[in-house]
Amino acid sequence: MDRLSTKQYELERAQVSLRASLIGLLCNILLAATKIAAGIISGAVSILADGINNLSDSATVIVSMLSMSMARKPGDAEHPFGHGRLEYVGSLVISSIILYIGVDLLLSSVQAVLHPSAPMFSWVIVGLTAVTLPVKWAMLRMYRKNGEKYKIQTLKAAAQDSFNDILITSAVVVGLLVLYFFGIVIDGYLGVLVSGIILFSGICLIRETVNDLIGGKPDRELGEKILTILKKYPELLGEHDFVLHDYGPGRKMASIHAEVSAGVNLLDIHDVVDQAEQEILRELGLPISIHIDPVMPDDDPAQGPKTRIEEFLARQDPPLSLHDFRMIPGKRQIRLIFDVVVPETFGDEEELIQRISEFARQINPRFECIIQVDRNYFTHVPQ
Repeated sequence: MDRLSTKQYELERAQVSLRASLIGLLCNILLAATKIAAGIISGAVSILADGINNLSDSATVIVSMLSMSMARKPGDAEHPFGHGRLEYVGSLVISSIILYIGVDLLLSSVQAVLHPSAPMFSWVIVGLTAVTLPVKWAMLRMYRKNGEKYKIQTLKAAAQDSFNDILITSAVVVGLLVLYFFGIVIDGYLGVLVSGIILFSGICLIRETVNDLIGGKPDRELGEKILTILKKYPELLGEHDFVLHDYGPGRKMASIHAEVSAGVNLLDIHDVVDQAEQEILRELGLPISIHIDPVMPDDDPAQGPKTRIEEFLARQDPPLSLHDFRMIPGKRQIRLIFDVVVPETFGDEEELIQRISEFARQINPRFECIIQVDRNYFTHVPQ
């Protein structure tokens, strides 16, 4: 994806979000009017609450539209990397609205359990309530499809909100039918059940959105694509210290260290790195900065202890690897400085460093290890 196609993608992404939001706004207003009218006529609190819920959904749509519009603002002096994370803020607001709806429904449902009252039954009311289900289902599919395809967090949140609406409306219909056929008022109990599901979904959405805001795990799929491109350049002997920086959807950049032979011509390897950076930008639309790390020659005195420690790490469970190995002699101690690559879920780092240090002292009592642990989020170690 080159610069032009990236801009086209961003424009298409904005248009899709606006179109989905406008359709959702219109549908929610019509559904709210239908259910509020049915609730007033029947005296069913659950139907009235469901209609008010649809009315509040209109607010979530407006939040989605505003956040997407603000997120497209270009960078400025205070925000040089743009305003893309405002999408995450919009998603957080929608998640908070979902939580509020869940709490409000729970409170009203508890009151309905403590003080049950049978609503007026009518097949017309049941029909008016049930007919909203396919509309909400269509909205759910639209939000989810576009949210996943274009990675629009606010539409993903709106999809969850639509799913919650389906649960609420289904519970209302079931409550009316149970009342008609069995004479049992379960309106409040169904409300408690549905509110619990809504609260759970709201908490999950908030956790996911906050994770995006503060910086969670990097995009594994994107990371693997970058590494696949770098493997095409034989001059790059290995990669490490790979970081993806996320400033919002469509505003990512990367940095990585690439190992090269210490004897290579600097101008030649600079040209290779430039080609790799340009290919990643062209294919993935992702700016990347590649830092080169020279690998010591085979006759370097440090190769001996490095090989021994590499063999030790390869015997671990899981097998590990190292990079950036340097040996700095001193009068009393010889410092071995290197990074150890571990899986992202690796446990006790301090215990590992201690075991490596003890092994190094078995090789030479003067060895002192200075070890940095490097977690690998993209591929299986060893690299």
